[in-house]
Amino acid sequence: MDAELKQQFDEMGVEPSGPVLDKCIELAISYNIDDATEFVEQWMAFSLSHLQGDEPTIANLGEFERKVLQVKREKGGSKKSTHQSKSKPTSALDTSSLASYGLVEDDPMMDDYVNESTSTLPHTPKASNERTRPSALKSGVLFSPASFSPQSAKRGTPSTSTVTGRPGDIVDTFGHPKLLSASTWQSQVEQALPVVQKLLHNDAPLTMSNLSYMNDLLYERCEDLHDRLVDIGQALVEKKLGAKGASDCSWYPQDRHTLDALHVLHAVGMIHSDDDGPLDAHSALLAVLDTDDKFLALNFSQIKSTSIFPGQVVLAKGFIPRGDTFVVEEIYTDRKLTPAPPLKVDREVQFVVAAGPYTHSTDLFYDRLHDLLKYLKDHRPDVLLLTGPFVDAEHSLVGELAETFDSFFEKMIAGIMEVVGSNTTVLLVSSHKDALATAVYPTPPYTLRRAYPNLHLLADPSLVDLDGITLGVSSTDVLDHLLSHEFATNAGERMHRAINHLFNQASFYPICPPADENMPYDSHLAQKYAQLKQLPNVLILPSDQRHFIRVVNDCLVINPGRLADNKGGTFARFLVTPTAPTATTKAPNMFNSVACQIQRI
Repeated sequence: MDAELKQQFDEMGVEPSGPVLDKCIELAISYNIDDATEFVEQWMAFSLSHLQGDEPTIANLGEFERKVLQVKREKGGSKKSTHQSKSKPTSALDTSSLASYGLVEDDPMMDDYVNESTSTLPHTPKASNERTRPSALKSGVLFSPASFSPQSAKRGTPSTSTVTGRPGDIVDTFGHPKLLSASTWQSQVEQALPVVQKLLHNDAPLTMSNLSYMNDLLYERCEDLHDRLVDIGQALVEKKLGAKGASDCSWYPQDRHTLDALHVLHAVGMIHSDDDGPLDAHSALLAVLDTDDKFLALNFSQIKSTSIFPGQVVLAKGFIPRGDTFVVEEIYTDRKLTPAPPLKVDREVQFVVAAGPYTHSTDLFYDRLHDLLKYLKDHRPDVLLLTGPFVDAEHSLVGELAETFDSFFEKMIAGIMEVVGSNTTVLLVSSHKDALATAVYPTPPYTLRRAYPNLHLLADPSLVDLDGITLGVSSTDVLDHLLSHEFATNAGERMHRAINHLFNQASFYPICPPADENMPYDSHLAQKYAQLKQLPNVLILPSDQRHFIRVVNDCLVINPGRLADNKGGTFARFLVTPTAPTATTKAPNMFNSVACQIQRI
């Protein structure tokens, strides 16, 4: 808990002293808070609302305990006796999720449930006749496609939504409190930003014109894997052993006599699974470099901590007692990273990021997209980033459309561009899950008949420069794939290590074979257009995992969540501002340069 709390505070730009950290651990244990992220988020929310963002001290933590932790415990106890007494109904003041952070707001949605009648029992509120479908934005643009059957019949499946908050709630925050409090979340400049693509092969990004896939030969795929193994392996050796250590190192020998004489063995190899599924302690194999089809079964009985996944290139240290079993003592996965270029902004730049799907799985009304565009009308950003899928190929109703996918998509984009105007730079990132996309990963950009000066169609994945801000983005859920197929023990915070896997493997998708058997992965294209050789300033990784904001190796990493899901949907907004170096830092700190919030739609 000590290390996890320190890491979470560090990601927020806070460096607590030893006594303060001890007090935090004491409070977490006393109030049964096992998750360090949850504790730090509660403290930051309290600090922003009551202490103007001050850092934690012993005195401040005492006030935090009285006003938040004790109140939360008392309310938890009172809820247990609610059903045993006939006291007055619980008020929205008590049930508001913000109350647990020391913030009290009225919750009209909860009032519907507790104030409609004098009964103290929970009940379903009566439907309001005033609730209608969202009105059209500006010129009456609607996103529902033409269908062979009435759209009103599309809501026949009962909703399984488990929404726990209200639209507009801030569910995650990062950045200096002064930046957050001062921002209007509104662009102050009437000018679109220039966009320069940086993920190139032969000086060109992936497009339909240079797309060639599913025609590579098996030996070419093997050569691609070998080249990747050599490149990453050399970087791992250089980071761990240095140039001299690498030359003196005993690599995997070809003859058994030499092998038996070695006490300590280093081997560069690629992790594989014995059963082509998620790894465990008994299924991990190591394909050793510079041997003929040599696979070693890994034994983890001597290792203290590790985190590995299929397709990962590692530097392993250990010994081979007999046969082809490698007893692992250490596994090195960190290489020397190419840092992100310094932020070069001369003004504040506002971003809004949302990830598909944009409508619920039971209808094609695109209500969540309507809600997002309402927000954009009031808070016009400099950059709007939308990742697919826009028309999910797996949607249960997609086969009932009475128009082509391309036609519907054209109308959808026209509606979006009409609302946001010509001064917002719009980035659309493709997804191989889209019904209108080319079914291959890496996925080329969408194509449109109509061109918009401020609209940029990007491949999945992409790396772009936005007037001094390097932004990386992928619509593929690589984080969920990594976490579901890795083998980890004592490896630290799961999301932090998953992001580090991408950086150290220099790839937007380093898993091999793909974790999703339906993923149309092309290794030849990935070798050209899915490399992550340089860290970006900001990395957008939409995922089914819980939304988050992290700083990993000085890169701001954001999972905005899905705009339409069973929990109500979320999107992210963040700003980047010019910040001069301080007396204690040679370069601007991300905590002082950016501010980010994830908001419920």
